[in-house]
Amino acid sequence: MPDAPEIPEAKDPFDKRVALTIAILAICLSFIANLGDNSKTSSILRTSEASDQWNYFQAKSTKAQLAAMHGDLIMRLSSDERSDDARNRAVQLGKDAQRYDVEKGEIKKQAESLVAQARNFSAVNDRCDQAALLLQIAVIVCSVAILGQSHKFWWLGMILGVAGIVVGATAYFI
Repeated sequence: MPDAPEIPEAKDPFDKRVALTIAILAICLSFIANLGDNSKTSSILRTSEASDQWNYFQAKSTKAQLAAMHGDLIMRLSSDERSDDARNRAVQLGKDAQRYDVEKGEIKKQAESLVAQARNFSAVNDRCDQAALLLQIAVIVCSVAILGQSHKFWWLGMILGVAGIVVGATAYFI
């Protein structure tokens, strides 16, 4: 196994400060990227749960419609004497249709709540993506500062890094 190349030690105080800046930016980037990934996963899960609720809502709508039509059909096809069983069955189907309509309202509220949660998590993810982009550019600019021994690039990298941290911090307040 070949020996790993030696990493040169930073002797210049400027190189050390920039390297420390890059390390801090990388740590902040990892936290923000982790928050963004968790938010993306939560958004996907909430969207899936909302889809399940909307499917359940649709099923209740279908059941309510079928119960109402079945009850109406029983009433129309019954003889004039109308047997008690047919009448009771038609009344029960009407009650079932009303119950399904009430249940649909509750399901709709839950589905809308899940959609709102998914949008919120998606907004957090978008904000984290913006912050991560700024932090990645900041790391690159600081790396260029070491290569070019440029204090201007270092300051630009720090400004971009602070902007990325601020944008990432606002994701916690969405």
